Amino acid sequence: MSEIEIKNLSKKFKENVVLDGINLSINKGDVIAVIGPSGTGKSTLLRCIDRLETPESGTIDLAGLHVDLSARGNHKAIRELHQRTGMVFQSWNLFQRKTALQNVMEGLITVKKLPKAEAEKIAREQLANVGLADRANHYPKHLSGGQQQRVAIARALAMQPELILFDEPTSALDPELVGEVLDTIRKAAQEGYTMLIVSHEMNFVRNVANRVLFLENGHIVEDGTPAEIFGHPKSPRLREFISKIDRLQAPEYSI
Repeated sequence: MSEIEIKNLSKKFKENVVLDGINLSINKGDVIAVIGPSGTGKSTLLRCIDRLETPESGTIDLAGLHVDLSARGNHKAIRELHQRTGMVFQSWNLFQRKTALQNVMEGLITVKKLPKAEAEKIAREQLANVGLADRANHYPKHLSGGQQQRVAIARALAMQPELILFDEPTSALDPELVGEVLDTIRKAAQEGYTMLIVSHEMNFVRNVANRVLFLENGHIVEDGTPAEIFGHPKSPRLREFISKIDRLQAPEYSI
């Protein structure tokens, strides 16, 4: 039995079916990257798993917790789901009037109900873990985009989630800041966190993920190791997608 089971997850916006009966098993320590063309439901998949969007159908079983993601009014189960998962968004969603330290402490105090001193200890440890111990008292407006995203990752890690969801965590960053965020995620992966990552950084996906999902038209078309997905794609659509990616990453000129 896998640690996390997602079953029959479907979502549509008006008549547009974005997710169509997704089934996914996630094992402890899995680092799963979700790739695919734009508009194929990758971010929606994460948002439904964390119940930021309400799907038409779907359940999640997470180490003894069963949640019907489509049910209305199940506030207690959703609250527990949020306590056991973490979400890192494209735009870091920090509280602008709180310091980096206060941003990381917030969930520990309001959700986990930890005493302030204990929350501060954990928050400082996590800021140090992402290389920002010296920025604890800085407000978001005094941090670079990469630093703000690392604060957001520290905030997620501080909650010790059983599953961390990363929704294009580098897409809002200047190219020169991408590396520091990817390094932070890589370090968390090496520490054994279970992750589901939507990313367009294919070299990162190749090097960090142990599984890759290719999503298109609301379906998981292929699910395999990076070597299988990038080296031996089975479906014509994935082969086409990989060839386009490889062309984009190829040098423009050779001498």
